[in-house]
Amino acid sequence: QRAGELPQQPFHNFRHCFSVTQMMYGIINLCRLQDKLPRKDLGVLITSCVCHDLDHPGYNNWYQINARTELAVRYNDTSPLENHHCAVGFRVLANPECNIFSGRTRRRVQGAQSGG
Repeated sequence: QRAGELPQQPFHNFRHCFSVTQMMYGIINLCRLQDKLPRKDLGVLITSCVCHDLDHPGYNNWYQINARTELAVRYNDTSPLENHHCAVGFRVLANPECNIFSGRTRRRVQGAQSGG
């Protein structure tokens, strides 16, 4: 999705994404995490903030599971929203103009996907 195509949710929208990402940037600087964590981990923190609510449908996991939505079925009632946000994030990052993993080995990309 492009920024202009984000679903218009009252809370889970571009402003929320920006706010969460900006807060993480502030925490990284305030706590001097750049002196304590590898650059890769700092990148994961910022990227996860950007991706954390991508394509949010506006209803929580409890609703998804109880309403037997497509997301709940797809992810077998296991954190359907979190799995969906992550999948959408990696799908966006796979686009050539967004691919922050270009030039990385498949093993490093898989490590980033698994949090390792």
